[in-house]
Amino acid sequence: MEARTWNADEVIRLANGYWGVFALQALAATGLAARLAKGPATANALAASLGLDPKGADMLLVACKGLGLLGGRGDGYALAPGLEQLLDPDSPDSLHNYIMHMHDMAPDWARLPQAVASGRPVAQRGGQHDSPARRHFYGAMAELARMRAPLVAPSLGLRPGMRLLDLGGGPGIYALSFTRFQPGLAATVFDLPGAEPHFRREAKSRGLEGKVGYIVGDYNNDDLGGPYDVVWLSQVLHGVGPAVCRKLVGKAAQALAPGGALWVQEFVLDRRNPSPPFAALFALNMLINTEGGRGYTAEEISQFMIEAGLGQCEYSGPLPPGSPVGLVRGVKP
Repeated sequence: MEARTWNADEVIRLANGYWGVFALQALAATGLAARLAKGPATANALAASLGLDPKGADMLLVACKGLGLLGGRGDGYALAPGLEQLLDPDSPDSLHNYIMHMHDMAPDWARLPQAVASGRPVAQRGGQHDSPARRHFYGAMAELARMRAPLVAPSLGLRPGMRLLDLGGGPGIYALSFTRFQPGLAATVFDLPGAEPHFRREAKSRGLEGKVGYIVGDYNNDDLGGPYDVVWLSQVLHGVGPAVCRKLVGKAAQALAPGGALWVQEFVLDRRNPSPPFAALFALNMLINTEGGRGYTAEEISQFMIEAGLGQCEYSGPLPPGSPVGLVRGVKP
């Protein structure tokens, strides 16, 4: 990967790039985005209905119009085309929780220099499962999974009668989506008790109550059940160090039936050519937020599988092309 040649303007744009990010987050956090998703309104009407300072609201709206997030005529403001669903918290296509999850993490990212200097996490948010930050986290997981599940389901070789474990599946969007994709699939989510209410809500909203099971447990200490034909492990390994990864992949392999497959979905890191940079930046997010988490290469994930006794290990590459997310598969002999 050749180093690019930078100029002063490009450095300045990168240095102040967070201004636009924070404007988007404020649009969501103040309720302005949700209100505008219902229809156009003037700055004064928006400020009055949401209890915002008129000057502050006006300045944010003008900035967001400059960013292309808003349009409108005269004194009125409206969300730009395509954002009516994406910024509406009540929309099935909403990214509201993802935006708010990024907002929740912003103070910790400001302490990145301390994390780099110490090699330790600096996150200061509470971990209560009923906190707004935790609800945003589970909601963000669900929003991203809704986008990706239809893309990955055809790759897994699912058939009626198969048993699938969604390990560390949180709100269970993948298990629920895979069940919808392949009727007759017997899917189960395994996660901590705090994730179960989010799973129950998602199952009910999809009309799949009782169709997908939920095992309450800690994958570090509890038996996973099984045997399963497929174990789906999505975006879990990056939150822990290599030793825990080896243990978890080993437990997943033990829970597989002969011929069963472990599928790992991760932000796959390419250390030699980390461009696009999302996976490398996400690794910094793990430095900030976890004790041992980091980004892993496809080779490292495959090695975890090999050490667990799995074969036919294969990295399918980014899915879709250009995405920071990829799949690694291992098969139990």
